[in-house]
Amino acid sequence: MSSIECQLRKIVADLLTQGKVAYVIGYENGSTPRRARPCFVRSPEDATKLVWNQHCAVNLAKYLIGTKDTVGIVAKGCDGRSIVELIKDNQVDRSKVVIIAPTCPGVTQSPGLGGEGQEELASCCQRCRSRDSPIFDFQLVVGRDAEKEGGTVGKKSSPPRGATDWNSEFQRCIKCLACIKSCPLCYCTECELDGSLQSLVSKLRIPAELPTFHLVRAMHMAGRCTDCGACEAACPVGLPLTELYSQVNKEVERLLGYVPGLDIQATPPVELPKPKGETE
Repeated sequence: MSSIECQLRKIVADLLTQGKVAYVIGYENGSTPRRARPCFVRSPEDATKLVWNQHCAVNLAKYLIGTKDTVGIVAKGCDGRSIVELIKDNQVDRSKVVIIAPTCPGVTQSPGLGGEGQEELASCCQRCRSRDSPIFDFQLVVGRDAEKEGGTVGKKSSPPRGATDWNSEFQRCIKCLACIKSCPLCYCTECELDGSLQSLVSKLRIPAELPTFHLVRAMHMAGRCTDCGACEAACPVGLPLTELYSQVNKEVERLLGYVPGLDIQATPPVELPKPKGETE
């Protein structure tokens, strides 16, 4: 067990013992090798199952949406940036979230079914600006020896891609909506892209509509995507979705000077109105 896991478990146990949170959202070992899955720790004794390593890939910020209790959450850099954007979108109350922020060792891409093959650093981690959450209540910062403690992330990365033929990529889409369902920033109760409203696309997988589906979603994520890789990890056909959203975000940064999730005080390109009764 790494020193960072020891610190994490103690903090979580103390928070639950003192009744400061109803539960803590973190990671535990999965049922297969090279996997960690989300878990909800509700008692101090259960804090011992928490883990922190390169397999903690799921963005836990998704589980904060709709929470009424005061809860704790273990947040990587991209999780923390997602929480920042959710706070700005009035989806998360900062006063009801206790953020435990260990330095992320970088997460691995899936080596394939059965866990066979060389682990590789996820493409989103290769672009990551900071592996530490920009907001936190407890910060667990580790040095570059973190990889030795938490396990070694494979250094092999994917070969450089040429210019992406996005129309061909879009045609591989089976329109399963996994990208939408996995994204922590997709919380709309009515979605223009699931086909229920049929104002932009239908429920059917119509090849001519696939570019519309992906380009509209890319525009929806402009200045919002925190490059956590949740959509790409969930995509069953392996579309390079984070590459698309990263390109859009670069234009937002170039034109508007805004980088999503890095600064909770920065005004987003589209500022949502405060809920009724809430003042600055």
